[in-house]
Amino acid sequence: MRYIILIFFVFIGLTVSAQSTNKLIQTAKGEILRDDFKRALVILEPILEKQPQNREVLKLVGFCYLNIAGQEERSIKFLEKAVTLYPLSGRSKREELEAHYYLGQALHLNHNFEKSIAIYENLLTHTNVKDFKNAIYREIKYCKNAIELVKKPRDYKIYNLGEEINTKFDEHSPLVAFDEPTIYFTSNRPPRGMDNLEGGYYENIYVSYWRDGNWTQAQLLEMPGSYFGNRATVSLSADGNTMILYQNDGYKGSLFVTHLEFKRGAPPVYGFKRWVEPVPLSINSTNFNETHACFSPDGNEIWFTSDRPGGYGGRDIYISHKLPNGTWGPPINAGPNINTEYDEESPFLSPDGNTLYFSSEGHNSMGGFDIFLSRKNERDGTWGVAENIGYPINTANDDIFFLPTPDGQRFYYSSRKFGGYGESDLYVIVFPDEDIRSLAVLAAYILEYDETPVPDPIIRITDELGRSHGFYRPNSVNGKFVAILPSGYKYTLSIEAENYDPAQCEVSIPLRDVYGTRQRAIFMPNIIMKKIQE
Repeated sequence: MRYIILIFFVFIGLTVSAQSTNKLIQTAKGEILRDDFKRALVILEPILEKQPQNREVLKLVGFCYLNIAGQEERSIKFLEKAVTLYPLSGRSKREELEAHYYLGQALHLNHNFEKSIAIYENLLTHTNVKDFKNAIYREIKYCKNAIELVKKPRDYKIYNLGEEINTKFDEHSPLVAFDEPTIYFTSNRPPRGMDNLEGGYYENIYVSYWRDGNWTQAQLLEMPGSYFGNRATVSLSADGNTMILYQNDGYKGSLFVTHLEFKRGAPPVYGFKRWVEPVPLSINSTNFNETHACFSPDGNEIWFTSDRPGGYGGRDIYISHKLPNGTWGPPINAGPNINTEYDEESPFLSPDGNTLYFSSEGHNSMGGFDIFLSRKNERDGTWGVAENIGYPINTANDDIFFLPTPDGQRFYYSSRKFGGYGESDLYVIVFPDEDIRSLAVLAAYILEYDETPVPDPIIRITDELGRSHGFYRPNSVNGKFVAILPSGYKYTLSIEAENYDPAQCEVSIPLRDVYGTRQRAIFMPNIIMKKIQE
């Protein structure tokens, strides 16, 4: 988050009259250094009750509320009082500058953009510190971007995923398979049995299932191995059976991959599945951090973020192509239409491979990370200039980890919005009914009579006009295949497998406004293939 760029200002000791008060303030600063703003408030607020004109404590209390999700508005009254006690004059001191700077940020987060700009522009006349001036210019640009974006709000409905998913802690990085039966996400909530833990715990992966029109209570996702550290969701394959995840052992962060396997002796369709122990991806660098990745729809590219040297600044998005031997080739920077001097994060490719979604602190962000898209030029394969996807999806706060469903009906993402359950929460965006998307998700199982998967079948899909929509192979473990198809057509599925009689079936996929906005996927009845009698 961008507030941290001046954090070194806050924690250099300042003189106060009472030695005991000074010690308490220094203790509170230590808690702030550990990002434990709530504990710092427990120390600072009793001081403020006894010393309501203590300008340093007012500033620190305001700073703490500025960094607690849902409390940003509360920070304004403390910072407004602090700046009256820290007036600017000439080349002002550090303490005066930071109080006004934090008030500008608080007003920005509460969408008082014009007043925020006025404070920043006044600050520029009272400092010659280059880095500080650059930070102010950046904040002014954020505010001006926000003013323009708020003028043209997008027509979306945004829903919090609810208490089954979200807590008072951080939830982010949602993942769902194409037919949306399961959601995986990252949270720093304490594990069960440690609910009295103050502050956040290690980040870990949680899972919830869509049952009877609701998400089930999220549970910790169990994985084999003895890893202790931060572990986060990154990307999920279309069938939901392969996951890329991020692990940070305190030294560096790297990307790992795991996949589902069925426990022995359990029927594949209805049996119990488990994740295998994660293994590192070969794109990881030795001394730098790789934080997010996704595969292209055909599996021949991997897009990932890294802070390795040679980029445009901060974390950049890179692309590696799969080589004939199955390894990944040298990384290629995605270029200036996508990457900026600031951080980029969380790339995600649409099912047709022609739209890249990602988060960035640059471009025309309205504050912190905003979500952008870039479209591929089908003539030359280049990627277009990044476009901000708009307000109110993007806000003055951090908006990141954006996951559209393949049919374009819903978008999952995380955000620190007012009115949430705590820190960052998970949300889903739904388009209005009159906004008809062009794609639908079709799923089915290819099975024998005993409900075991048919070995290696090939499914060819054609529409009523005779146009081919590709060849598909189901998951070898459970026989399930998923296809993304244009809605409004009737399709024929032709299935062939060695030693089995050919099978054929038809399905009609109506336009979106017919089958409703909340439907996850169109599931066909199980397709049963008959073995050829010898």
